[in-house]
Amino acid sequence: MYDKIKPFLFKLDPEVAHNLAQIALSSARRCPLFFNFMIDKYFVDDKMLHQKIFGLRFLNPIGTAAGFDKDAKMIHALPALGFAWGELGAVTPKPQEGNAKPRVWRHISEQSLQNAFGFNNEGVDVIASRLDKIYPFILPLCMNIGKNKATPPQDAIDDYKILVTKLKNRVDFFTVNVSSPNTPNLRALLNEEFISTLFKELKSITTKPILIKLSPDMPLDLAVSVAKSAVDNGADGVIATNTTVDYSLVSNPQKVGGLSGRVLKEKSFKMFKALADELFAKTVLISVGGIDSAQEAYKRIRAGASLVQIFTAFIYHGPQLIKDINQQLLTLLKRDGFSHISEAIGVDVGKSMHKISTLHKKIQKRKHLKARLYKGYK
Repeated sequence: MYDKIKPFLFKLDPEVAHNLAQIALSSARRCPLFFNFMIDKYFVDDKMLHQKIFGLRFLNPIGTAAGFDKDAKMIHALPALGFAWGELGAVTPKPQEGNAKPRVWRHISEQSLQNAFGFNNEGVDVIASRLDKIYPFILPLCMNIGKNKATPPQDAIDDYKILVTKLKNRVDFFTVNVSSPNTPNLRALLNEEFISTLFKELKSITTKPILIKLSPDMPLDLAVSVAKSAVDNGADGVIATNTTVDYSLVSNPQKVGGLSGRVLKEKSFKMFKALADELFAKTVLISVGGIDSAQEAYKRIRAGASLVQIFTAFIYHGPQLIKDINQQLLTLLKRDGFSHISEAIGVDVGKSMHKISTLHKKIQKRKHLKARLYKGYK
């Protein structure tokens, strides 16, 4: 079905196509027979994939990434598309139009997107009133929160506090977005001092889980230190990664915005692995960026991801992709002798740490042997 619609959508401007899809998907409540049919067709519900995280029930690990449903209009359609949870937003305290159009471009040969939206949304009050009609929902809902473009950096914490205060009883958990490349100076807030203060403030407002989302363009050591600072000061998890401004990844880039999709795959995984090596088993880790197959999703899960997110690949392949990934995950889990997804999460982190530990022991043993030989020689 999606293969028949896609050629028409891809003739349109990407933002126009997304808006048309949003209009169609926002009608889920008014078309229960059709959307129930889609749930039966695309949603994979198998006990091997069920998890309880943050006290919430995730029926499979795949969720939408932020940007898919900025204004919380398509929530009812999530299970019909195969998703088991959704990250909404980004939302800001005041409504904002975002950056000038055009602000999103397809890189079709690379199966990627480039967007410079700039947190366009209807503002927290409108979105909160919309959530009042639907929350609590049958699936876990996360809200991605960001500061307004006009808010100076020294007042940024106030914006995040407003958002958490107004939404804490309307969503299940939050993602702090300080890593979008499309709001001027936002990424400058990715430092230990700001992050530690921010999470202390936000955790005093709510007991709901709050995660931090990191940029793939950060030096790995800085990303790890910022993530550790966030966790040490109350963050309940880390999402890696946001879009990248590494325009060398595509053949015909625009000069603004962030890249997502297949070209982000390697960079996103490298960042995720560095974070998992340091933080696995200490906090919840979620991987996003370039995931477009069951093999890639499984790789992230084995590397320490409890959950994964998909957006750009969905645009290129539709809901069948989500179904295929979940079904193939079951096959991969069984192939490797796992009876539940939780048994696979982080198994490769343990192996890599075991290799490091073994190597360290060998080095120490050699040093000890050399010392003995040198002592005997003297």
